[in-house]
Amino acid sequence: MRHALPLALLFALSGTVLAAETPPDAPAVPAVPDITSIADEHIDEALTEAGENRAQLESALTRASEGGDAERIAAMRFLVANMTGKGYVRTELQDEDGNAVPYDSLAYEKYAQSRAAIDALEKEHGELHWARGDLVKDTQTITADFLIQHVDLALERWRASPVDRRVGFDAFLNFVLPYRGSNEPLDTWLAPLSTRYAETPTETQSDVRTLYEWVTKDIAGRVKFDERFYLHPTDQGFSEMQASRQGRCEDITNMQTFAARSLALATAADYTPAWARRDNNHAWNVLLNADGTGFTKAYAHAAKIYRKTFALQRDNLAYRLPKGREAANRFMSSKGYIDVTDQYAPNTDVTVTLDPEAIGDEGFAYLCVFNGGDWSAIHWSPITDGKATFTKMGRDIVYLPAVHDGEKLIPATAPLLLHKNGVVETLAGGRAKSGLLATSLQPRQKSVDTFVETPVSFLEEGTEYVLQRWENGAWTEVERFTADADPRRFDDLETGALYWMVKSESRRLERVFTIESGRQRWW
Repeated sequence: MRHALPLALLFALSGTVLAAETPPDAPAVPAVPDITSIADEHIDEALTEAGENRAQLESALTRASEGGDAERIAAMRFLVANMTGKGYVRTELQDEDGNAVPYDSLAYEKYAQSRAAIDALEKEHGELHWARGDLVKDTQTITADFLIQHVDLALERWRASPVDRRVGFDAFLNFVLPYRGSNEPLDTWLAPLSTRYAETPTETQSDVRTLYEWVTKDIAGRVKFDERFYLHPTDQGFSEMQASRQGRCEDITNMQTFAARSLALATAADYTPAWARRDNNHAWNVLLNADGTGFTKAYAHAAKIYRKTFALQRDNLAYRLPKGREAANRFMSSKGYIDVTDQYAPNTDVTVTLDPEAIGDEGFAYLCVFNGGDWSAIHWSPITDGKATFTKMGRDIVYLPAVHDGEKLIPATAPLLLHKNGVVETLAGGRAKSGLLATSLQPRQKSVDTFVETPVSFLEEGTEYVLQRWENGAWTEVERFTADADPRRFDDLETGALYWMVKSESRRLERVFTIESGRQRWW
C-alpha cells in the first residue's frame, strides 16, 4: 500500500469539538435540501429494493400516518425515501486479484505492530488494498417496530427541547432524525442514550454550545481513540462501541452524533476526503444552527469540506455518471453528501482548460490534492467545451486537474497553485532558472489524530535520494544523489514547477514543494 492509511474513509479524532460559528467572508448557504415534498417515486424505490421486507416498510408508513400527525408522517416518509442503498458494510483486506487476505489489526497491541503485519502480508501477497464487502441493506432488514420507535422518540425529544434551542423541521429531518451515522451495523441507540441524558447537569443548560460541549466530552470519556482502528475500517455499531470503548474517529464521530441527537441537537459529520498539505483525511462533528448551517474553525484550512447527509443528494456525481462507470474513488461515489466548504472559509471557483488528448470522451473531470504519495480526487466537475469549473475550492493549495477512465486517474493539464488571494498560478515550469538549497523531505507537522508533532525530515548522510519534477503528466527524475553532511545544492532548476524529493527506498510519503528564493516551499 502506497497510501499512509487504507483507502477506506479512515477518519481521525478531533481533539476539540466546537459549536456552530459564523466564518468571516463566508456566504450563508442552505445546508439542507428542499424537502417540502417527498416524492412518491423515491418511496417506491425503497419499497422495490426491500424485496421480501417490503411489508415492514409499508407497515411503518401506514402506522406513522395513524392519527394524522403531519410531522410524524413526513418524518417516516423522509426516512424511507432516503433509505435506498444504505446499510452495513464489512471491509476486508484483498490482494490485486480480489482474494481476501486474513488480517485483524486488533490482534496486535500497538499500531506499529499492526502496520508491520500488513507490510509483511504485502511481501507475501503483493500490493494489498481495502475493499468493501457485501452491503446488508436497511431496506431488506429493518423492521416497522424499529422505525416507529425511532421516529416517535426522535419527535418526542425534539418537541420537548426548549424553543430557544429547537432547530427547524428541515434541520430536524436531516440532522436529528436519522437512525444511522455511516455504514455501521443497524443498532438501537436513541432509547438508551435518551435515558442516559434524560437529566443533564443544570450547569449545561445555559445554552446550546455548553450542552453540546458537555455531551461530546462525556462521549470522549467513554470511547477512546486507538490508532489500531486506522487498520480496522469496518465501522462499529453503538453496542460494539459500548463494549470496546475505543475506535477510530469514524466510530467516535458516530457516537458523538448519536449522543447529541438524543438531546435533539442538530449535529453533522463534516469531513475532508484528503488533506492537501499532509497525508490522510479527517472527520469531525459540528453543531449546527437552527437552519442547518455551521462550521468548526479548526478545519477551515482544508481544500474541500463535505457534510454527510441521510438525504440522498440526487444531483451528486453518483447519479450523473454513465451506467457502469466508477467514480475516481468511493468518496466521489457517495450519494449522501453536500459541499459546505463555503461555510468554513473564503474559497474560489477554479476554471481549467483541459488537454483534449487527455480527456478524450470523458464527461467529468476531477481536481486532486497530493496525499499519501499520490494524487487523490476531492472534487468533480462536468466538462463543457474542454473546460471544467471546480466550485468552492480552498485556497493556498496545490491541485492537479485530471479525468478518470474507470480504473485510474489521468492528468488532464499541469498542476496549479491557488493562492491565498484567489489567484490561480499554473505550475508548468518554463520560467527563470534558480538554484536550490535542499535540506529536508517534509516540514514539521502536527497530527490531527494524536496531536504528536513530527519533526522536520532532514536529509541523512549516506542515504540515496531522488529529486523529481512533475512534467508532461508524470514525475520525471531530475537527479539521483547520495546525501553528505551538508545541505544538497542544485543549480539551474526551473521555477514555477512542482518538485518531489524522496528516499530511493521509502513509502513515498514525502511532501511536494515549489522553489521560492532558492528554498523549498512545502505543499
